[in-house]
Amino acid sequence: MRGRWVTYTAAGLLLVVLLIIMAIMWGTRQTNTTATAQNKATQLNEQLVAAGLKPIDQDVLVQALGKDGGALCADPEQTISKAVALTTGAAGPGLRPVIAERRLLTGASLVIEVYCPDKQEEFAQALAGLNLEGEQ
Repeated sequence: MRGRWVTYTAAGLLLVVLLIIMAIMWGTRQTNTTATAQNKATQLNEQLVAAGLKPIDQDVLVQALGKDGGALCADPEQTISKAVALTTGAAGPGLRPVIAERRLLTGASLVIEVYCPDKQEEFAQALAGLNLEGEQ
């Protein structure tokens, strides 16, 4: 009976120590992720202002794009095709596509540049053939 009590106590203490280590590691991971996301959001806002666009709330960028650019970096072509599929808002026969504004895509290209520069070629291919405002 006494031998089991010692074994159960040792196993319980080991479990508590492991849980404490896991909690510390999780907190460190969250802090690093948040710091990276904050830095990238700051960099994006600086580039938006330099491009003549309005900055976006830092917290919104951190939540929406995180540290990896979110859906835009995961699949630029799919995301752009959904974003640019703007319509008149009517249903049925009145449903017509509209020409997207170039500034919408300027912001998206800056997101690609900051968060996932390796996807710039894929993003450029997704933009090829789009009819944008200001183009002939």
